[in-house]
Amino acid sequence: MPIIVNPEQTNVTRRGDGWQEITLADAQTIGAPAMVARRWRLEPRAQGPELIQGETDQLLYVIRGNGQAIVDGQTFPLNDESVLWLEADEHYRFIAGPDGLEILQGYAPGE
Repeated sequence: MPIIVNPEQTNVTRRGDGWQEITLADAQTIGAPAMVARRWRLEPRAQGPELIQGETDQLLYVIRGNGQAIVDGQTFPLNDESVLWLEADEHYRFIAGPDGLEILQGYAPGE
């Protein structure tokens, strides 16, 4: 059965200096623990928090903007429509470029 989540049903999960994480879908919003989807918004030149990917891989898609992903100390450029695949237990953070950075994050939560 299709499930639609409208913007008014989402909420800012965390925020910091120039960045915010918005939960789009998780067990609470869609009623099933099979998927987590988040949207990251970073203002120009903002740095997001250091994160550790859990027990599963994840896909990150750049909706708009540019910047960098720092993964286990290695820098990767991010541009419009870039796709970044992270494996379990990798440490990462995002740094926005001069146009800001907006990322869609999706993964299946670990057991």
